This record gives sequence, structure tokens and C-alpha cells, in this order.
Amino acid sequence: MKVSTYKNNLLVLVSILAIIIIWQLASIVVGKEIILPGPGLTGKSLIHIMARKSFWEHLSATLIRGITGFSLSYLVGLVFGVLSGLNRKFEAFFQPWLILLRSTPSMALILLALIWFKSDSVALFVTFLVVFPIITQNVSEGIQQIDPLLKEMALIYHVSPSRILRKMYLPAILPYLAAGGAAGLGLTWKVMTAAEVIANPRLGIGTQMDAARIFLQTPEVFAWTAVVVSIGLFFDRALEFFIRKKLLYWE
Repeated sequence: MKVSTYKNNLLVLVSILAIIIIWQLASIVVGKEIILPGPGLTGKSLIHIMARKSFWEHLSATLIRGITGFSLSYLVGLVFGVLSGLNRKFEAFFQPWLILLRSTPSMALILLALIWFKSDSVALFVTFLVVFPIITQNVSEGIQQIDPLLKEMALIYHVSPSRILRKMYLPAILPYLAAGGAAGLGLTWKVMTAAEVIANPRLGIGTQMDAARIFLQTPEVFAWTAVVVSIGLFFDRALEFFIRKKLLYWE
């Protein structure tokens, strides 16, 4: 097991190194930093923006929006997913809403949110509408895949509701929650950044990316992109540890 983990980690490092090498070679071929800055120049720009006092304000603003939007999506999606999974009529009624949200382009949601809300609320609103259907659908599918015979036996033997919840429903939906959470969290930071770029709130990583684009500071755009990627990787690993190590012991 340890040997396999070591090999996997080694492959990840080799893959990252290959990306950096290809990036550097592509930058040399292009020969214009305004089009494609290399990893070295991007690193210098990253150090430069992190040295600013405003960096932490923009970072914290995006983090607060992202965590809030994802948390609301997760909680509301859990409730609606349970209702859809337990009640076929509710699922039939609510399914067109989910299809509508999943089919609507994120850019359309951003533009509509710009009309309806202040710039500081756009990213939060759009993130919720994009992530919510994913969580709802996953939870609903997790509940529906429970064997009907198990439900019937639980009723026949008068198993307590709390025991049914702990022993039947939680083990069924947790893997789906993990999958939905991972997918939703990945989308959160992409949609959040895109919404900030377009809405231009006073504080936010997306706002800084757009400002760098306007002034043709491509290395800074890459540096801010690296910050967003780092945020996504950190929260992805944190969620994986929390759900799979701490919650999936019910399986």
C-alpha cells in the first residue's frame, strides 16, 4: 500500500514537472510575455501581488463568497435532494427546475444577476444556482438506490427512525454527497471567479484579474489564476479528507 502511494505521488510530481516544462517551452516559442509569460515570470508576479496589503483583502473576499455560496448550495441541496429521493411526486414536480438550472449557461446567470443585484452579490447568487442542482441530484439518487426490501423490513421490524437514518440512509447518501461535493466545489471557484471578473465587485480576485487584463499585465493575470487554482486544490483535498476519512466510516 505504501509503495503504491509512493509511486502515485511520484507520478503526480512528474506530471506537474512536465506541465511546467511544456509551459516554459511554449513561452519561449511564443516569445512575448504579454501573450504567454513563463512560469518564472509568473512566479515573480505572484510574489509581487502577495506583498501587497490589498492581496489579503481580495483573497478573503473571494474566499468568503465561495465558502458561503458552496455551503448554502450544499445545505439547501441536501434538503431538496432528500425530499426528491423520498417523494416521487415532489421529484416529478421539481425535476424541471433542476433541468432549467443545469441547462442555463453560467454566463446568462451572471448577466441576469448583474441586472437584479449589486455587484458584490452576483458571484454568490450565481454560485448557488450552479452548485445547488448538483447536490440535489446526487442526494436524490443516493436515496433512491436503497433497496426497497430493506425499507420494508425496517417497517416490519419496527426499526426506530434514528436507526434507519444512521444505518440505512446515511451510508446510502454519503458517497453521493462526497461526489456531489467534489464536483460542486470544483465549479464553485470557476464560477465565482468568472462572476467577479464580469461583475467587478470592490474586492475580489476576479476584479484584480480583470484590472490586470485591462492594463495588459498578463503575468499578473497568470499569477491570480495560480491563486485560484491553489484555492481549488486546497479545498478539494480538505473536502476529500473530511468526507472520506471522517464521514464515510458508515459504509
